[in-house]
Amino acid sequence: MGVIGPHSSGKGQLLTCVSGEWKPRGCTITVQGRNLPEARSRVTYVPPLAGIFPEMTPWEFLDFFSRSYDVSPHYRPYLIWEALQMVGLSPRSHVLLAHLNQTDRYRLSLARAMVSHPAVVVIQGLLDRVESDLVGDFAQILQRMRQTGAALVVSALSLGPLMGLCSHLCVLVTDRPLICGELSALLPKLVHLKMMQVQFLSGFSQAIRMLERSEGVFHLSVSTVTHNLVRFLFDGQFRPFEKLLEDLQRSGCSIVSVAEDHSFLGRWNP
Repeated sequence: MGVIGPHSSGKGQLLTCVSGEWKPRGCTITVQGRNLPEARSRVTYVPPLAGIFPEMTPWEFLDFFSRSYDVSPHYRPYLIWEALQMVGLSPRSHVLLAHLNQTDRYRLSLARAMVSHPAVVVIQGLLDRVESDLVGDFAQILQRMRQTGAALVVSALSLGPLMGLCSHLCVLVTDRPLICGELSALLPKLVHLKMMQVQFLSGFSQAIRMLERSEGVFHLSVSTVTHNLVRFLFDGQFRPFEKLLEDLQRSGCSIVSVAEDHSFLGRWNP
């Protein structure tokens, strides 16, 4: 399951809820027939910034966590070695963590999530944090994690890195799902989504009021630098974007520039 959305759309809250780290009132999450938090041992969570013990080696670090997960001593060495190989850290299994670069520490966070042989792995924003030329490598690691039988829930700012990974997708806007379901069924709807930026010369307050009431406009955010630039997700199923601009201009708003931000759909841009 891929979870995408603009900044502050609620991705982090949703993932901490799914992982069992936070339980909002009136919410029930079931994993393999058991409700959280009773099923918490079947779910592992990779947070945005995971702590390490710099005096440990990757092997010692994973051994420490596997013990805390009550992994059987018989299976523990095998699961640790399998996790290190899966993320590409087996050659550095006995290097002090203090000497690992940030990329290898991200790899170690994924390995830690796998040593308990979980049913669900929740990964928050990892593909947004790694260097762009390494996104493909980490996508392959996630594929290998899927092949163990674990279900992955992965959040990202854009769809591109998730396209080859996800069977299901949820697009969040302002703490609610805009669309959610099987990715193959959602593709025709994604064609109509565009992340737009519009800059105004005058009539900015009027434009904001109109956009807040406009059908097909979601997740408005105003630049705190220029104070005349607005960014929003536009769903073209309701009406053409050009018609929205015409309505804004007809109401007295003067538009300086319009641009589409392709980063929301990432490399997948219909």
